[in-house]
Amino acid sequence: MGSTFKATLVALLRTPAALIWTLAFPVLMATLFVFMFSSMRSDGSIDAVPVAVVADEAWDASPFAQVVDALAGAEGAGDGSASDGSAAADPDDGFALLSVARADDRQQAEELFESGEVDGVFSVDASGEVSLTVASESSAAHQRDRGGAYGVNRSILESIASSYAQSRALIERIAETDPASLSDPAAVARALSLSADSERISPTRGTPDDTIRYYYALLGMAVMFTAQLSMIAVASLQPTVSMTAARRCVAGVSRIRQLAGALLASWLLAFAFLTAAFFYIRFAAGIDFQGREGLCLLGVGAGSCLASGLGALIASLPLRGGVSTGSGILTGLTCVLSVFAGLYGEPVMELADSIARAVPLSTWVNPVRLVCDLFYSLYYYESLAPFAARLLACLAFGALLFGLAAPLFRRQRHAHL
Repeated sequence: MGSTFKATLVALLRTPAALIWTLAFPVLMATLFVFMFSSMRSDGSIDAVPVAVVADEAWDASPFAQVVDALAGAEGAGDGSASDGSAAADPDDGFALLSVARADDRQQAEELFESGEVDGVFSVDASGEVSLTVASESSAAHQRDRGGAYGVNRSILESIASSYAQSRALIERIAETDPASLSDPAAVARALSLSADSERISPTRGTPDDTIRYYYALLGMAVMFTAQLSMIAVASLQPTVSMTAARRCVAGVSRIRQLAGALLASWLLAFAFLTAAFFYIRFAAGIDFQGREGLCLLGVGAGSCLASGLGALIASLPLRGGVSTGSGILTGLTCVLSVFAGLYGEPVMELADSIARAVPLSTWVNPVRLVCDLFYSLYYYESLAPFAARLLACLAFGALLFGLAAPLFRRQRHAHL
């Protein structure tokens, strides 16, 4: 068994096709995914809304100028608290809700606005009333590169202006009806505050990101491709392959021990190659596994076990053509099963989800989808129960496939082939 293990390990490392499909392919595909999905992934940050202000004497004298400075994270904005009670940016945390462009007069501000450099214009008249100028849906500003975010930016600017106007009206009314209450700053702050106690919870472990599912599907496909290793290893033990294989057939080592040594070598190599691909996806592609990398490697090992059993079964079948036929069967099977894991784009992903909802059993009998869901369950769920169920399923399928392959391989003799 030991000699078979060593010989199989060396032979597989010297097989270019095995290295290409099991090591180079997932790395190249992950690199392609990085370029494909780079524009779709978000780091969760919010871009500051570009706005112009007419910085005349009325603006400088208005409390609204302090509100805008606070939201822009400007130095000297006090403690970051707006006088109207609205949320203000903290100058020390590096976050700014607004990106302010100061204009000397109304004409200069409108030039910035019409050119699309800003999404709105704030101004204050002689009576202290705040006005906001925004563009229509068909404006040049809306049609520019920032057009996709313009609707959101417009809503933010309108909310800031309306919040300030409401707070100012409330203070003026309090001053008229109960001036004494203004002597208590804490009471005024509570009256103007828009905050509420809240707790952020999530039904899933990680923030949902549709692009990550494609990397999981890629890992499922990569696991299936490692079945090529065990298929080549077991096929090389067939008595008719070479004189060396024929001598092994009549050697004192039992066929089962030869099969076990070949499978152990192919599993170890598959696990090593998939581990390298996993770390490439984790660090080079920047895919987050929510700190469960150790469990992911355990899943990689279980998936390699399933793939090794499948490759052994294919190689043990009495097929004409030997390794070439077995490789073609595994390649075609992997590509077809990857469809039901949603690897080939958003429409295919939707199709795979529809099939999974209609026939839940299909996610358990499809090895590519099973491995994909193995990583999926670690990313989205706090509980390890879904992961454990799929891990045991991979190991069970691997043992079942080995059990089917062993009697077929054991009965093969040189005289019968």
